[in-house]
Amino acid sequence: MKQLGENEKILSIIRHYGKDILSSEKYLPQHTFIQHGTITTAIHSAAVTYKSVEIALHSKKKVNMRVLIRAGLLHDYYLYDWHKNKNEHPLHGYTHAEVSMYNAGRDFGIGPATATAIYSHMFPLNLFRFPRTREARILCLADKICATYETLKLDKYGPGLSTLFPEEATISF
Repeated sequence: MKQLGENEKILSIIRHYGKDILSSEKYLPQHTFIQHGTITTAIHSAAVTYKSVEIALHSKKKVNMRVLIRAGLLHDYYLYDWHKNKNEHPLHGYTHAEVSMYNAGRDFGIGPATATAIYSHMFPLNLFRFPRTREARILCLADKICATYETLKLDKYGPGLSTLFPEEATISF
């Protein structure tokens, strides 16, 4: 079974559109927060982005790769560890998409299409935030696939995902 991170073409596309995010000091905290199980938010976001591009490349319809990749990398850019002190973030599943959208706009100047994809990625949990664009629907689907891999502890992530980040970002792991 193929692992996410094996296709150099996909990794190259991600690097092309997301290099400023991946190398930003503002993105470094993503390597310290846990998403699901033992997977960091940085690796989760890289996996979701990779899966999104993989889906988009098989689509017969046009997909804006810049929007898709930037939304994928920033969809969980909420900048806190929701596992620690759950009283501070009791509704994390319902609120983090909006927080991530705000933080991404502040730190990376995202456009409306990227903001929309980030804001709606938790559908159907957030029932009234339906992903209305092709990029938003792909991101939403890829996020559910990767969250399932992580929750069920399926070994789907290859070492290629780590190559997206500068070496100093992953030294402590």
